[in-house]
Amino acid sequence: MSRDVLAADGVARVRAMGVEVAVGGAPPDVLEEIAALLRSWEATFTRFGPLSELSRVNRSPGRYVLVSPRFAEVLGLALEAARATGGLVDPTLGAALENAGYAKDFPLLRPDPRPPGPASPGRWREIRLAGRLVSRPPGVRLDLNGVVKGLAADRAVELLPGDGFVSAGGDLAARGRVTVALPDGETLAIEGGGIATSGSTARVWRRGGRAWHHIVDPRTGRPAASRWTSVTVAAGSCLAADVAAKAAFLLSEEGPAWLDERGLAGRFAGELETVENASWARAVACS
Repeated sequence: MSRDVLAADGVARVRAMGVEVAVGGAPPDVLEEIAALLRSWEATFTRFGPLSELSRVNRSPGRYVLVSPRFAEVLGLALEAARATGGLVDPTLGAALENAGYAKDFPLLRPDPRPPGPASPGRWREIRLAGRLVSRPPGVRLDLNGVVKGLAADRAVELLPGDGFVSAGGDLAARGRVTVALPDGETLAIEGGGIATSGSTARVWRRGGRAWHHIVDPRTGRPAASRWTSVTVAAGSCLAADVAAKAAFLLSEEGPAWLDERGLAGRFAGELETVENASWARAVACS
């Protein structure tokens, strides 16, 4: 086992994709395979490494750029997520995040007195993908984190020989029955699939004398204002849960009903309240 894969009490922890990833149910050889998978995805999709494929695509001066099969697959799923959420989960918010001050890996961010750059609303409808050929307008910078972490967790959990889980910074993919800790300390048992939490309190920095967070509303191009501090969603996969949690967070008051319309269980935490939608209440009653 490599030096940077730590295991205790049957749960291994590896640093990848900007978070600590916990893995349960993996023998040593599978742990190494999972760690390699996650780091490979991070190397492809990080905004903070000049050698990543994402950085290369964003630097490309032309309108058209040829990408790898993995990149094309993930961008295609990101565009599907944008269509399914009416553009709430948008892969074109790289410039918006950078302009708000999130231009470095989070541990390297420091308070910056300068005002933020201009707002940069989402432009996903202007992206075209044909096989491995991507077309994007000049100046549009992609950020695929809206789907990458959840999808990577789903792919990693498929490598487990039996029941277990892969949990990456609020996104968990499970095989078999897994007990999950919720943000407020309560627990929930899920039977396979995924659970994800999106919120505005985990990644906060200061720019221009005010606090900013990493969930950008593509309608405004600025970090979102929401009634909720976090939204947790359970779904058939970690990717589906992550996409739905982001959309429900951005929808604020309308989030619980939006999830109910799709048969998805959601738990909404605010400053002084916790709200469970009808689908969550039914799921808990049946568990």
